[in-house]
Amino acid sequence: MVRKHTRTWIVVADGARARFLTASEDGSKLIPARVADMVAPLNRRPARDLKSDKPGRSYSSSRDGVRHAFEPPHDYHKIEKHRFSAEVAEALHRASEGKAFDRLVLVAPRRSLGELRGLLSDRVKKQIDREIAKDLTNETAARLWRQIQPLMRQTASAPPKRVRKGNARARASGLI
Repeated sequence: MVRKHTRTWIVVADGARARFLTASEDGSKLIPARVADMVAPLNRRPARDLKSDKPGRSYSSSRDGVRHAFEPPHDYHKIEKHRFSAEVAEALHRASEGKAFDRLVLVAPRRSLGELRGLLSDRVKKQIDREIAKDLTNETAARLWRQIQPLMRQTASAPPKRVRKGNARARASGLI
């Protein structure tokens, strides 16, 4: 019986950048799984650059003639991060439909991971093998592989695991 090679993608993301990686054929390093990373340059810009107009102004309620600016109704950075998370979820859905991966490991800060999880399709959610709630987007591929490799050796038949800061297994594997 020929054993099927399991293709695993490791997605390292935050609100402004997503890296799609996979293990090399010999399993010694991480290589890009896609042609390019996804980057949202607007998320790195100041909030004044994300909106088109200045907030409105109003007179003070104390009738002293002082005018104050209104607070914006939304946090523009959160809106852009949500848009980017939706783009990442859509890219993962297209890759899943194209059978680019069998298993998925998500590595993202807790807030980004929760938002991304809510936007993923059911098909992609079934392929999630691990979730690691940590910001590793600035790590090199070599350092990231040293941290992820112990998890990759475990069998694919195990139920999805969520690695959190207080998890003793995560501490032992060097993820914390």
